Amino acid sequence: MARTIRRPALLPTAVALCALAACGRLALSFIPASPMRSAQTVRRSSVARAASMRDSEGNKVREPKTFDASDASSISNSLTVEYKKRPFGVLSYAPSTSGKGAMIWKMLEESRYPGDPQGQAFVGGAKQFMAIKKVAGVDVSAWDFWDIMDLLDDKILDNSAGNFQSSGSGSMGNKPTELPVSIEYAEFTQTAVDAAAGVGAGSMDETVDRSDKRFKDLPRDATVKEYKIPVAPPSYTSQVVETLRGTVASMPEPAGHNGPRYAGKASLNEASIRAMLQSFKNGQLLPMKDAYQLAIDAYDILVKEKTLGRVNVPVGKKVTVVGDIHGQLYDFDHMLSLAGFPSPDNQFLFNGDFVDRGPWSAEVIFTILAFKVWQPNGVYMNRGNHEAEMANHFYGFFGEIEAKYEKRMTDLFAEIFRATPLCHVINNEVFVVHGGIPGPDPRVWWKGMDNQISFDGRQIQISLAEIENSNRFMEPNPDENPLMVDLLWSDPKGKDGYGPSGRMSSGIYLFGPDVSRNFMQFNGLRMTLRSHEVKAQGYRYDHDGEFPLITVFSAPNYVDKAGNMASVAVLTNDGSKMTGPEFVQYSAQPHPDVPSGAYAVGGPLHPEGSGVPAR
Repeated sequence: MARTIRRPALLPTAVALCALAACGRLALSFIPASPMRSAQTVRRSSVARAASMRDSEGNKVREPKTFDASDASSISNSLTVEYKKRPFGVLSYAPSTSGKGAMIWKMLEESRYPGDPQGQAFVGGAKQFMAIKKVAGVDVSAWDFWDIMDLLDDKILDNSAGNFQSSGSGSMGNKPTELPVSIEYAEFTQTAVDAAAGVGAGSMDETVDRSDKRFKDLPRDATVKEYKIPVAPPSYTSQVVETLRGTVASMPEPAGHNGPRYAGKASLNEASIRAMLQSFKNGQLLPMKDAYQLAIDAYDILVKEKTLGRVNVPVGKKVTVVGDIHGQLYDFDHMLSLAGFPSPDNQFLFNGDFVDRGPWSAEVIFTILAFKVWQPNGVYMNRGNHEAEMANHFYGFFGEIEAKYEKRMTDLFAEIFRATPLCHVINNEVFVVHGGIPGPDPRVWWKGMDNQISFDGRQIQISLAEIENSNRFMEPNPDENPLMVDLLWSDPKGKDGYGPSGRMSSGIYLFGPDVSRNFMQFNGLRMTLRSHEVKAQGYRYDHDGEFPLITVFSAPNYVDKAGNMASVAVLTNDGSKMTGPEFVQYSAQPHPDVPSGAYAVGGPLHPEGSGVPAR
C-alpha cells in the first residue's frame, strides 16, 4: 500500500477484529510470587493507608510502621534533646500507618564539626525509629503527622528571606515553635518494634475497608495489597551472559556461510543491515557465533540504561515510534521502506512486543538489535508484555530460537529482555510505554470483569524518577513488582477511574482518562503513546483532550486473521515542542506460507513433537 500520513483524528471502529480485540488477550498467569507470610493481625484500614505513605520529604515509605508514642506499654525508654538551631540533623520523618505521630525515619549519624547543627540529633542521642512524644512540653504523640511537622519546621533556613523553607500543611495551622526547643522522644520495646515492622510489608491479600468511600461500591470479594516499587540495584551482572562470553569466543568461525555476518559494531551500517534483512527474507540466518555475539553486544548496551530512558530529539528532527511487531518480518521490512531507517534525523523507538506468534521473530529481533548496536543513542527499545519467559515459551519465540539456533540461546534472550527499559520520555513531553499508566495504590482487586465498576485508586502520583530508579531485572509479577505489570500489561478505558482488565490474570488493570491525565499533569507531560492492543486503523486516540493517550500498533493483519491496518507514529521537534504525531499507515504484505503461531506450543514447527530436532 502507498505511504499515507494522517494527522490526529478520531476514527470510527470500522473493523470488527474477530476474537482479537486486544493483543494477547488470553489467559496467562505470572511466575508465582514468593511464599505468603502467615496471617497478621492488622487493621484493614491501616493496610490501605500504609500503601500510600509518604515521609516528610515526599518520598514513598516502602515499609511503613504502626506505632503509638502515647501507649506507655510499648515504650522502653525516653530521651529529651534540646535543639538550638535548625535543621536538627533528622533527614526525614514518617507517620504511623494511622497517619498520626512522627518517627525519625532517616538521620545523620555523625557530627561533622563541634557545634554542627546537623549533628544535634546524633550528639543528643536520638536514634532512627524513635518517635516524637513531646515538643516544648506539649504531648503531640496523637497529633496528625503534618501538624507535628509544622511545629518542628525542621528545615534549612532560607537566609535571603529570613524564613524556613517549609510551609504549613497540617489542619491545626501550627506555627514553627521558637528556639531553643526541647523534644522528648520515645524508644519502643522490641516487641513493639517487631510488630510495627510487619505492617504493610507482606504481600498477602487484605479485604478492603468499606468505610473508605473510595471502595464503597466494590464487590464483596475485593482485596487490597501494598503497591511495591522495588529499587534498581546499582549494577546488574548476569551469570548467564558472563558464562556465554567465553563460550562464544571459542566457537569456530562458520565454514562456507554465504549469508549475513556480524563482526562487531564496525561491521554495521545501513547497507549491511539492508543486506541482512534481505538475507533473512531469503531464508538465511546469522551464523550461530555471530548471532550470540550480536545479542551479547546489544545486552551490554541495554543493561547500562535506566528503567525509564530519555530520548532527545533536536530541533527540526523527528522520532518514529513503532508499536507491536510480533515477528511479522515482511510487514516489518515494508514499514522500514516507508518510515526510513534509523538516522540522526530520524531516531527510532521500538515499543515492545517484538517477538512471539509471528514465525520470523528471530529475524525481527536480530534486526532491531543490529539497529541498537549500530546507533545506541538513536535507537531505543521498550520491553513489552511478550518480552517475558512465560509468554516466549507458550507463544513461539523460544520454540523458534530452539529450532533455528539452540535452546541455550533462550536463556540469553531472557536476560536481554530483563535488561530492556520499560518506558521512555521524549523531550520531557511524551511518555512512551508498551502498556499503560501506573495502577491503583493500594492495589485493589476483584475477580471477573465488570467495566461498570470503577474506583478512584490513586491518591499519590508516581513520579518519573521513581520509575527511572525501579528494578526491571526480573520477570513480570504483580505481587513483587506491580509497577512493571502496569507498564507492560494495562489498557485504557473510557470511564474514569480504575477497573479490572479482561486479560484474565489477577493484578492487571484498565485505567480511565482521569488516571492518564493526572499522571501526565503530575510529571509535566502532555502526551502518552502506548501499544499493546490491535487497532483497526493501526492507531487510535483512546483518551482525547489536552492530555491525549494514543495507541499505535504496527503488526497489520495481526496473526493473519485480524484484518487490521498498521501504523507507526512520527513526532517532530518544531523548536517549541514536539508536534504530531503523524501516522504512517500500511497494510499486510505477502509472506511465505508459514502460519502465525507455527513455533508456539502445539504449533507445526515447535521443536517438541513436530519432528524438528532440538539442538
